[in-house]
Amino acid sequence: MRLQTWLGEWPFFLALAALMGCGLLNQLSAGGGGYFWRQALFFGLGISAFLLFYLLDYRRILTFQRVFCVYLLLVLLLGYMALAGKRWLYFGLFSVQPSEFAKPVLVVLLALLFCHHREAYLRFSLFVWANLLVAIPVIFIAVSDLDQAFLVFLVGESLIFLAGLSRRLLLGLILAGLAISFVIGPPLWRQLKPYQRARIMAFLKPGKTQKRWSYQTRQALIAVGSGGLLGQGFRQGLSSRLHYLPAKHTDLAFAVWAEEWGFVGSGAVLLLYGLIIFYGLRAGYLARDCLGRFLAFGAVAALFWQVFINLGGVLRILPTASLPLPFLSYGGSSILSNMIMLGIMASVMRRRFSFL
Repeated sequence: MRLQTWLGEWPFFLALAALMGCGLLNQLSAGGGGYFWRQALFFGLGISAFLLFYLLDYRRILTFQRVFCVYLLLVLLLGYMALAGKRWLYFGLFSVQPSEFAKPVLVVLLALLFCHHREAYLRFSLFVWANLLVAIPVIFIAVSDLDQAFLVFLVGESLIFLAGLSRRLLLGLILAGLAISFVIGPPLWRQLKPYQRARIMAFLKPGKTQKRWSYQTRQALIAVGSGGLLGQGFRQGLSSRLHYLPAKHTDLAFAVWAEEWGFVGSGAVLLLYGLIIFYGLRAGYLARDCLGRFLAFGAVAALFWQVFINLGGVLRILPTASLPLPFLSYGGSSILSNMIMLGIMASVMRRRFSFL
C-alpha cells in the first residue's frame, strides 16, 4: 500500500521540487547570490515544514480547539500589526509577514468547522459564522495590505462556496453584493491610497494613465514579449540586467523568467503549477473523509488564486497586485505558508487508502 501511494504521488513531488529549482535559478539571476542563498534557506525551512505535516496524520493533530487557539493568536497579532501600521515583523536580517499565515490557518479552521456541521447546504447561521471568521483577519490585513487581504478573502470564500450554498442564498448574495457595491463603492474608492487607484486606472485606461503609474506593467510586458520562443538565456535578459524591471525578484519574478526562458520555459512553469493543482484536486476527490476533502481543495484554492492574480498582473489581464508568485518570487513567509498547505495536502494524499 505504501509503495502504491508513492507511485501515485511521485509526479507531485517532482513538480514541487522542479518549481523550487526554478525559483532558485530565478533568484540567482534576478537578485544575485544574496537572494539565492536566502531563498535556499527559506526552501530548507519550507521543506522541513512540508515533511512535518506530510508525515503527521492530519486527522489526529488538527482539532477545532487547537486550530481556533492558533487563529485567535494570529488575529491578535494581525490586530497589533494593523494598529502599528506594519506589514512585517523584523528579526535581524530576516522578516516575517504574519498575514501570509492567515491562509493556512483559515483553510484548516473552515475545513474543521464545515466537517463538524456537515450538511448538503450551509445553514444561514453557519454561513454567517464562517464569513465572520474570514472577515476579522481580512479587515486587519486590509489596513496595511489590501492585496493580501483580497487574497485571504478569496481563499476563505472559495471554501465557503465549496461547502454548499443553496440557490436562494446564492441569489441573495449576488443581489446584496451588487447593492452594497453601489452604496460603498464610491466612498471606498476615495479611501484607496493614490498608488492603489493609479494601478486600477493603469489597467482600465493604459493609454491615458501617467507613464510613472503604468511603468511597472509596461516593463513586465516588454520583458515577457522579448523572451520569444526560447528566451534570451540565463542572466541575459536585458530588462533584468539593465534594471528596467522593478520588483524583479518579488512581484515580477515571472517576467524575469519569461524573458530568459521564453514561451517554452514559461509553459513549463505553468505546467508544474497545473500538475500540483491537479494532484490537489485528485487528493480531495479521493479523500476518505470530509476533512481531507476540504483541506485539499482549500490548498488548491490558495495556490490557484496566488498564481492567477500574480500572472494576471504581469500579463495585464488584471490590475497589478503586490503578491508574490509561489516559489518563483523571493519571500520566506510565502514559502513557509505554501509549504505548510501543500504538506497538509500531501498528507491527505498519503492517507487516501486508510480509513483510520
